[in-house]
Amino acid sequence: MTNLVHILKIESVSSASLDSMLIIGKTKCCIPAVTFSKIEILDMVGVKITDAYENNQRIYTTTATFKTCDKTPSDLRGMAFRLTSKTGEQFLIGTSSRPYPVVKEENPYPEKAVDGMAKTVTITWKSTYPPLLIIN
Repeated sequence: MTNLVHILKIESVSSASLDSMLIIGKTKCCIPAVTFSKIEILDMVGVKITDAYENNQRIYTTTATFKTCDKTPSDLRGMAFRLTSKTGEQFLIGTSSRPYPVVKEENPYPEKAVDGMAKTVTITWKSTYPPLLIIN
């Protein structure tokens, strides 16, 4: 049976503040006590994970997409992101070192009143790790 994971919250933190994080195996991590900044979103965060072998090494591409009403361009370079599911599980996209997640924004100013105005933010992380389950 498949467990559905609904991501209801996303937060950001500077990757530099995760220097003392510990990666356990290939899928879990412990992170230091750091302060995350909440990102205001509409609805839920969509997350897609794909993998492929490149140069005989498994590479994961994690893509998180969400909509926000905040029209201000954000500067989220060099950041890591904590995702929180409906059940309370937390996942980390990014680590303290390169490659950092890449953030792309689509910020529409519609020509018709019925067109959507929400900004779409896409976070892409290409790494040897999938999103890491945060354990305490």
